[in-house]
Amino acid sequence: MKKIWHPWHKWECYKAGFYSSFADIGETKDECQERYRIFLSDLQLFGDVLSKVITEWKFSCEHFLSDQSRNKIAWLGQASMAYHAGIPAEARGGYKLLTDKQQYRADKLAKKYLEIWNQKYSNIMMFGNIVGIQMTYLTKCQTN
Repeated sequence: MKKIWHPWHKWECYKAGFYSSFADIGETKDECQERYRIFLSDLQLFGDVLSKVITEWKFSCEHFLSDQSRNKIAWLGQASMAYHAGIPAEARGGYKLLTDKQQYRADKLAKKYLEIWNQKYSNIMMFGNIVGIQMTYLTKCQTN
């Protein structure tokens, strides 16, 4: 996969507070880490937000998920928390507050959404706007 670059002012994660500090949002490090722990342990909520991140954050996902040197699973978790609650990536220590089993489940879920994004990205690179292709195909099938 070729690295895609976008300037920081286009990153949706930046606009959502990914790079903010705890002081910026008026919460302590411990409070933010605990909120992150709770968020990652709620797999239904975490999955719902992951789905929104990979769908709605075009520039951030292209920039960060096309970077082969990045820990994409960690980025997806931290980006999801910024999307959901404006909690900065500095709260990443909340992941370590999870049990081993909870970490495994959260990682597995993030990997699933990374695979979905990778497939979508690959299709777009090969065929252009894959949504338009699918919609055209469905419309033709439904009318026959």
